[in-house]
Amino acid sequence: MEANSSMNSSVNVSDSINGTNGSSLASSGIMVATKEGIIIAYTALVVLAVLPIIIGSIRSVEFLKKARVSKKAGEDVDVISTKDAMMFPVFASCALLGLYIVFKALGEQYVNWLLNIYIFIFSSLALSRALNVILRPILSKLVPKRSFYFLVAEMEPTQQGELRKQIYTVTGAFDEKTSRAESYAETQKEQEAEEVAAGSRSSESESAETSDKKVQIKDPIVAEESFDFISVICLVLAFGFGCWYLFQKHWFANNVLAFSFAVNGIEMISLNKVTNGCILLGGLFFYDVFWVFGTDVMVTVAKSFNAPIKLVFPMDLLENGWFAKNFALLGLGDIVIPGVFVALLLRFDTSRTQGGRLYFLTCLFAYLVGLLTTIFIMHYFKHAQPALLYLVPACLGFPFIVALLRGELSPLLSYEDHESETTDEKKTN
Repeated sequence: MEANSSMNSSVNVSDSINGTNGSSLASSGIMVATKEGIIIAYTALVVLAVLPIIIGSIRSVEFLKKARVSKKAGEDVDVISTKDAMMFPVFASCALLGLYIVFKALGEQYVNWLLNIYIFIFSSLALSRALNVILRPILSKLVPKRSFYFLVAEMEPTQQGELRKQIYTVTGAFDEKTSRAESYAETQKEQEAEEVAAGSRSSESESAETSDKKVQIKDPIVAEESFDFISVICLVLAFGFGCWYLFQKHWFANNVLAFSFAVNGIEMISLNKVTNGCILLGGLFFYDVFWVFGTDVMVTVAKSFNAPIKLVFPMDLLENGWFAKNFALLGLGDIVIPGVFVALLLRFDTSRTQGGRLYFLTCLFAYLVGLLTTIFIMHYFKHAQPALLYLVPACLGFPFIVALLRGELSPLLSYEDHESETTDEKKTN
């Protein structure tokens, strides 16, 4: 299948199937796909598309719980607002057109190298997170349980020594629920309390001398991160795997990185409201149709862009095995964009006391129907198809029909992952 456009867009599917371009494939040394090979490739892509949606949706529920805790603690939580959803197709179009112009002006080789390095970093980090979840139960029994902290604080050069002493006085072992900034803040409070008590027993000169020694910094923590041996091992393995893809471009390495990227995207991107999801999917519906049917931009960029932003599976696997070269492709946009909406419906299901996982399963089934429809039409007409042309009506239509039949349309449309500021203000008033 012919794949994607840009990293932010949805994707189209098509492929070099038997009879469409057999002569060019034969002349390039690529074996023409057999009927069995096509069936295997399509089936594999459908499975590879559905799995990250299921995994990412389940993980998004836990991610939401952590995000709510962070919001209560006063931290900012990134969500796609209504304005973001409306502007997303515009930004995606600009990115797509920009890539098209750059590819035409500079050629594929240099642009692909730059983009591959950029995507290599983020896809390797995504793989590292996935490996952390998989390997932690095993490695926790083998690797020493020691934690490390990366801390960046703003200070004067003369204050470094004193700050280091204060950091070392932070008591207690590593606790994932308590950040270094919180521990440091507690230490600062304890020192201030001690100084107040000491000040009552000492002269003004002694108090002044004590205050000079203390590091007077307002919120000194600029950045902090905690990690352990297992995180380091997973990071090294992930970047090693990414290097394999970067230099070999093997289809299996591509799939591992793309799969991890898709799972992380679905897990961490929050639409917040069902209405935002409708706006986003609706806008990308027209975006996909225009750039595929109206211009050659989408297909040109898809053919030129060689990076792990798509899932691939060989149609000549039976003939060439590990070294197959004739691939069917499905871009990540056709997985992540509908996937974040499916994940939102799972979070809506979990917020209710009854009904099970009805809307999640309904939308997941709708996605499967839309994807199979895309493959059938693409195969029948032997032409690249904008997948969101079929995925968006299915993913929006099925759940809304169920909601109408059950009389739950209003709760569905009013659901929010995070209450908006206007809602909070109404509650306080």
